[in-house]
Formats: sequence, C-alpha cells, structure tokens
Amino acid sequence: VQYCFARVMQKGCDMAHSTDVLGLFLVLCIPFGTAIPLSSFYPYGSDAGDNLVIRGLDVSSNATQLPTPFPFFGSWYTTVFVNNHGDLTFNSSFLGYIPQVFPIIGGPRMIAPFWADIDTTGTGYVWYRATSNVSLLIKAMQDIPYSLSGSNFRPLWLFIA
Repeated sequence: VQYCFARVMQKGCDMAHSTDVLGLFLVLCIPFGTAIPLSSFYPYGSDAGDNLVIRGLDVSSNATQLPTPFPFFGSWYTTVFVNNHGDLTFNSSFLGYIPQVFPIIGGPRMIAPFWADIDTTGTGYVWYRATSNVSLLIKAMQDIPYSLSGSNFRPLWLFIA
C-alpha cells in the first residue's frame, strides 16, 4: 500500500489569496487480479531518501516536520506521525489498530487510507518522506486530479508513505 497527501493551491491564485485543497491519493496493490505495475508507485525506500518507521508491533515515527503548515478540518498542522497501522496522525501518534468511527473522541486527527492490524516485527517496512521533487509533483498533478473533479491541481509538496 502506498499513499500520499499534498499541500496544493488552485492554479492561477497567488499565495496570499489561495484556496487550499487537500489531495489524497491511494494506490492499493492486491495479491489477486491485475496487479498495479511497480512503475505506477512513487519511488520509495532508502534509495529515494525515505525515513523508516522502526519495525515492530504498534509503532510510530517521531513527529515529522511538514514543509509548510497543512490545513485539515479547520486546523493547521506542522507535524505528522506515520503509524505502522496504515494511518497518518496529527498532534500525536496513534497506535490503535481497530478501525473506529471518525472523529475519534479524544484521539488525534487522522488520515487513514489503510487502517489495519499490521506487525512489521519480522518482515515489512514502512517508509515515508516529504518532498518537493519537481518530477514527483508533476506525477501527482497527473494522478490526483481524478479525485478532485474540475479542479486545477498544483501540488506544492507531497508527503509519501
């Protein structure tokens, strides 16, 4: 599973008068049926300069600084946590592995495209990074607009996990 979110602005707006739009892109590779080619994924791993969440059961990254403040449900966030259960959280890590109804009362704000009980103790890796790489921004411009019908999507940076 690979997902990314991007801080974006509508094309044609200047920085001072822009409308922020959240673009969330999810790619699932399922072990049956037609597989998504690896070339469709965003580059990841140590060769791409990613950070690695420590391996284990119920683990999370440290707070990771975002390139610019990120608007999410009426608040602005400057850090994100990558949790090995397939979710990103703001304000604090979250090690819960049983999906719940949103919003989680007393819990952190969360983006959870793949929320499941995952144990990376013996195998598997969770990689993540923020990037402003131009070629990846262009790829996101081509991939994400399908979920933002009618928008002029122009990412400023991506967070890939």
